[in-house]
Amino acid sequence: MRVVRSVKLAAVALAAASGVALASAPANAATTPLQRVRCNPGDTTQLQFRLFMGSSLTDPCYTGSGDVDVNITSAIFGRAGDRSGHVVFADGTKSSFTKGGDIALRGTIVHLHTD
Repeated sequence: MRVVRSVKLAAVALAAASGVALASAPANAATTPLQRVRCNPGDTTQLQFRLFMGSSLTDPCYTGSGDVDVNITSAIFGRAGDRSGHVVFADGTKSSFTKGGDIALRGTIVHLHTD
């Protein structure tokens, strides 16, 4: 009986501690999911890719944090914006980037991750 009561008390204490930790999270802790947005060349906060001039596609740009599968085939330049993360290429290799830096491109990008 004592063991069962101790286990119950431990579970209640753990639940209470978890609630306190969540309740004390800052209000700005919520993030926007990584999503494609309209490119604004002057917006230094966007994750931006410039496509080869002969491409019929528009330049893809993203904001937020998280993961998204993409198919960016003709990018010639990438800029990280206000996030760090990495891109994954069709051959499985990755290229990491840091906030405000450029992104080394090696071919078709199939996945984006930002922190």
